[in-house]
Amino acid sequence: MDRQLRELERAVLANPEDPALGLSLRRLLSRIADLGDWVAWGRAHPHAQDQVLEVLAQLLPEFAYLGAEAYAVGEVAHRVGRFRHEPSQLELHLIPGGSATLGPGRDGWNRETERRVQLQPLLVGRFPVRQLEWDRRPHADERSFVGAELPIEGVTWHAARAWLSEVSLRLPSEAEWEFACRAGSTTEYFWGGEPNPAYAWYGEGSTCTTHSTRLHEGAPNAFGLVDLCGNVAEWCADVYGPYGPHMPSDGAPVTQRGGMRVIRGGDSFHSPHHCRSAARNGADARDAGAMIGFRAACSVPLFGAGSDTLPR
Repeated sequence: MDRQLRELERAVLANPEDPALGLSLRRLLSRIADLGDWVAWGRAHPHAQDQVLEVLAQLLPEFAYLGAEAYAVGEVAHRVGRFRHEPSQLELHLIPGGSATLGPGRDGWNRETERRVQLQPLLVGRFPVRQLEWDRRPHADERSFVGAELPIEGVTWHAARAWLSEVSLRLPSEAEWEFACRAGSTTEYFWGGEPNPAYAWYGEGSTCTTHSTRLHEGAPNAFGLVDLCGNVAEWCADVYGPYGPHMPSDGAPVTQRGGMRVIRGGDSFHSPHHCRSAARNGADARDAGAMIGFRAACSVPLFGAGSDTLPR
């Protein structure tokens, strides 16, 4: 808390006329602490949420605050802060932290055991990184489909990580990715127990293509994130290996050395089974897969350094 207080004090000194920063520092800290508990954050009054979001905007100089918006899927609903990352022009949504159970905990083929994690808040891209954003800072890619609004694919894990590093962003850890995907849901998919093409592109087989992210813009999850399931699978920061309760309880990426990296979310080629919130696969970090893309993440000031700690 002392470090948090010092950062807020510096922000107040730098912006003495800002009404949001003029609030009691300790009162602000109490409200900001709610961001570390997604249940408490959801119960907070919108006015209190707005004050915290405005303060965070002062601590995120590379971001423009776009306001807060409510999203709902079934009975799961959240009010989410939206930010634009100026160097990349990506829109990222503020995901509160907290305790969560990940994995379905069922037996069977590739059925992952449950794990309990305590996550810090973070910012996650509204869309997977698209070609229009990638092409502003191009790296090597082997894209199979062309279109500004299509997610970039055919990129290696190393290329995705390098692109994000250039703009001071990172890949989400596997735990962060699943938490962001579930958005508080407990069903197989974030929208319910059965596949639904209204939310995800899947099962197209040999005729598959990627799809404009705008086509599912009206069907986000309860954190306002689009195409987490289907369309293209997404690289995570973790080394791929056995899944279970032995993994980091703070949601940090698995970092032992290995050539495989985690991919999440499924794609338009494979069956909807791969689009489950808990479904996971691995790919060689050097593989520029035709249906593998990525999504940006960023740690939140006052809440830790983030997941970009893997060996290169």
